[in-house]
Amino acid sequence: MGYNENDMGDLSDNFSHKDFACHCPECRGEYRIHLGLVGILEGIGAHFRRRPKILSGFYCGAYTEKLNRDKKTYHSSGKAVNISLENVPTAELFNYVQTIEGINGLGFYPEEKMVHIDTRPIEKKDAWIKERGKYAPLTDDKRAQYGLNKLQAPDLPAGRQDHKPQKAEEPQPPTS
Repeated sequence: MGYNENDMGDLSDNFSHKDFACHCPECRGEYRIHLGLVGILEGIGAHFRRRPKILSGFYCGAYTEKLNRDKKTYHSSGKAVNISLENVPTAELFNYVQTIEGINGLGFYPEEKMVHIDTRPIEKKDAWIKERGKYAPLTDDKRAQYGLNKLQAPDLPAGRQDHKPQKAEEPQPPTS
């Protein structure tokens, strides 16, 4: 991918445990990370030819409490990150990551210029937006407002704005 040697990590070619460490001063860099998520981040980096910037990864118990969140979140279980990519519009990043198999939680944060991705179970698949400090479902209207692709998902319950990636069809030989 053309990263420099200083970007090499201990979890993968380009990521270190430090990338996912909690930012609070109380736990002093505690971390937990789902290695499948590291692989997904490597794939995102390969696609865009640049390393995703991890804005937040693991949240320890103290930090989760400080944020006034439930004790058990995808960040606290090491299955979530908030990312951005230098010189890549947030909508473009979102449109790409929503097609990746295994990403079942997806948040669009236009004001913070970041995307949340997580590897929650597929039956809990969800997509949302955070605007003016408030979270809301990612509706078709919001997708249109921000230039986000709408993905068809006829196999999922009505009213849900999520997507199960489909495999590309194999080209068929011509029939004579």
